[in-house]
Amino acid sequence: MHIGRVAKKIGLTPDAIRFYERNSLLPRPSRSAGGFRQYADADVETLRFIRQAQHLGFSLKEIRELAALRSSRLQPCAPVCLRLEKKLSQVRQKLSDLQALQSELQAALRICKKELRRKEAHCPLLTGAKQNRSASAT
Repeated sequence: MHIGRVAKKIGLTPDAIRFYERNSLLPRPSRSAGGFRQYADADVETLRFIRQAQHLGFSLKEIRELAALRSSRLQPCAPVCLRLEKKLSQVRQKLSDLQALQSELQAALRICKKELRRKEAHCPLLTGAKQNRSASAT
């Protein structure tokens, strides 16, 4: 299969496929007599795996590690579970951080709206006025 057909089948761009090749996530494909990349069904499955792992939030380095496990004859699930647990913990931490940021933004917005009611309003955010936020929170 040529790169364009593979890209369309997986929902990637040809550039993304070349990127995965350059970063050793996908083996270099054989070439046709005309020099075109020729992909096998196994390459398509590898690309599906890469795409799925990216959708789960794994970095290229983590995907490379998962790919090594995937190519193992044993395909142990325990190391994958550990990686999934770690990723889930990271996502939970990000959610917590985003919720804290949301609260800070809401507080800043309340202060700004309160200031707007004054005759000579000065934006507390722009003037550097202290808000309900500790300096160590960021």
